[in-house]
Amino acid sequence: MLDIDPISAIVIFAVVWILVLVLGRLFFKPVSRILDERAGRVARDQAAASEALEAYDRDLRRIEEGLKEARAAADGIREKAELEALKEKSRLVREVQAEGRAEVEKAKEELSRRVEALKAELDARSGEFAEKIEKRIMDG
Repeated sequence: MLDIDPISAIVIFAVVWILVLVLGRLFFKPVSRILDERAGRVARDQAAASEALEAYDRDLRRIEEGLKEARAAADGIREKAELEALKEKSRLVREVQAEGRAEVEKAKEELSRRVEALKAELDARSGEFAEKIEKRIMDG
């Protein structure tokens, strides 16, 4: 078996405790402090990133809502413009049709006047034509 005398055991025990105290003060506490600081910075950075992501999501939702409103407004304006254009088109078609009817009526009246004038002229010259026809029949 291993024989350790009590003085060696006390010296080893004291050296180990001195080593634990020295290493604790010089190595473990600074490393622990650095790790704690790092963990704190990581936590703060994660919180900041989370806040930034939430702000981004809020801004994105606000922009999307604004776009929806703008699209709806644009659709309303376009529909209104289309309706006004259709009304204007209908009005113009009615005006053109009315002008066309007026032109047709005017042409009919002009044609009727000419027909009447030609009838009157024909009536006036019918005696002359009758004399010429009679004269040809008689001569011939």
